[in-house]
Amino acid sequence: MACNHHHHESKNLGIVFMLNFGFSVLEFIGGMLTQSVALIADAIHDMGDALAIALAWIFAKVGEKKRSQTFSYGYKRFSLLSALIASTILLVGASVMFFMALNRLQNPVEVQSDLMIFFTIFGVLVNGYAVWKIKSGKTMNEKVISIHLLEDLLGWMAVLVGAIIIYFTNWYIIDPIMAIIISVWVFIQGLKNGIQTTHLFLQGIPENINVTDLTTTLEKIKNLKHLHDLHVWSLDGEKNIASCHIVVTETIFKMPKEIEKLKTKIRTIFQQHQIDHLTLEFESSTENCTLKNC
Repeated sequence: MACNHHHHESKNLGIVFMLNFGFSVLEFIGGMLTQSVALIADAIHDMGDALAIALAWIFAKVGEKKRSQTFSYGYKRFSLLSALIASTILLVGASVMFFMALNRLQNPVEVQSDLMIFFTIFGVLVNGYAVWKIKSGKTMNEKVISIHLLEDLLGWMAVLVGAIIIYFTNWYIIDPIMAIIISVWVFIQGLKNGIQTTHLFLQGIPENINVTDLTTTLEKIKNLKHLHDLHVWSLDGEKNIASCHIVVTETIFKMPKEIEKLKTKIRTIFQQHQIDHLTLEFESSTENCTLKNC
């Protein structure tokens, strides 16, 4: 199931990359021809997205590799790296666009709005297909990409409306205003994704896991005295890992069957909290754990 899902992920990302990359080149040419800074801004945005998708695609392929001597967890974490690089690309691209548009705002230029309308309709169609293609993604990678593509689609719709208004009114100032809005929006998105990915990168506890709730549930179990040294982190925003020391009552410690039952109970609780990779260590209450203060 997992392998299949990953294969499906990299295939989808491949198709979406081809679409996005080819299109952003066309769009850049379109921006030059129509003199539209909003189109050029969007082309930079799309190019950034295409690069992000390319990285995601490469890393999704790498992520399919099994654990090795070098990477004991396998290669899934590489997708976090690509999400981080993608966010950086967005931040840089958005900043460049912002200053370009600001400059154009002071010196508005006549825009070929009829050609612009043609390009944007094409853009809405291409991006609409891409969004539809990747909508079902589960990994952090696919989520980041689908946010990118949804933004592209909204951006396109906005630019289309702008182009139609320019066509009827000749208010060329609308073009740089749209470019500024697009760049600010892209910057905010890049920042949000970057912060979230950095959190996971630094072994932060995944957002969807409530450790207090998990601890409370565990400590209600019969024969479990208390637990310590609980660590929860995520490999790629999807596969969560935990390790924990469990202190059990003296009597049960000498009963293997009971310990087994206890383990099953604990594993079930962790699974209910979206943690599927768990390492447990059992201790008796008299044992002196060297990790108590860590």
